[in-house]
Amino acid sequence: MSVSLRLPTLLALLAMSLPVLPVTAAEAPASRQIEVQASASIDVLPDRATLNAVLVEATPLVEMGGQHDNDATTSAREKLEKRSTALIKALRKMGIDNDHLHAGNLSVYNEQQLQGDDQAAPLKERVVIERKLDIDVNDLTALPGIIDALFTNGIDRLEGIRYDVSDREGVEDKALKQALARAHQKAELMANALSVTLGDVERIQETRSPVLRPMMMATARTEQADSATYTPGTIIVDAGVLVNWSLDASPTKNTN
Repeated sequence: MSVSLRLPTLLALLAMSLPVLPVTAAEAPASRQIEVQASASIDVLPDRATLNAVLVEATPLVEMGGQHDNDATTSAREKLEKRSTALIKALRKMGIDNDHLHAGNLSVYNEQQLQGDDQAAPLKERVVIERKLDIDVNDLTALPGIIDALFTNGIDRLEGIRYDVSDREGVEDKALKQALARAHQKAELMANALSVTLGDVERIQETRSPVLRPMMMATARTEQADSATYTPGTIIVDAGVLVNWSLDASPTKNTN
């Protein structure tokens, strides 16, 4: 039995039997994009601060390895508690409530000291008891007065002043918006210079997340304290972005 196939049917069968070859990169339509990287930096005036004050008491020095007087340790702790209570009362009189005043737990450790310049002399040690107080200040005009009150009430160290802003998210969003606006400005500048037209945004990526880093002032001891020197500067917030735009197929004339 013989089967005859017409030409159109034969050609269709041959086409179905041929392998499908992938489109090579050279044959694929070229991607028309422009990639722009931009950053922005803004300066912000702080509007709040946190003070880190420390009260310290210590027992008399004894030779290394010697017996510590338990009564001396108890006396030092009681003296520290009394001073802490007096300081907290003074701060409350200035209008600082419990929500803005954080008293830490007692910290107890042994401190070793070398007496004089004689390296051969035996080391002496003592028990040191500390308590830290963190004071949140939402009105920076009150800061000098609070610092004066701290030293007037006998704090041993002011470990630092941490300046910050209350609207952190708003400041970080502002830096990010400025970085995006700068990226758009750069993309339009390049497109105009090359006589092409910007299309849709294809990809957006943060290259530097906008992070506000609070500013920390240096430490100070009682004899070095001067409230007039605690003036805030500005806090810098940086942000960076990487943006890809497609380019329209039809170029435009450069009117510049």
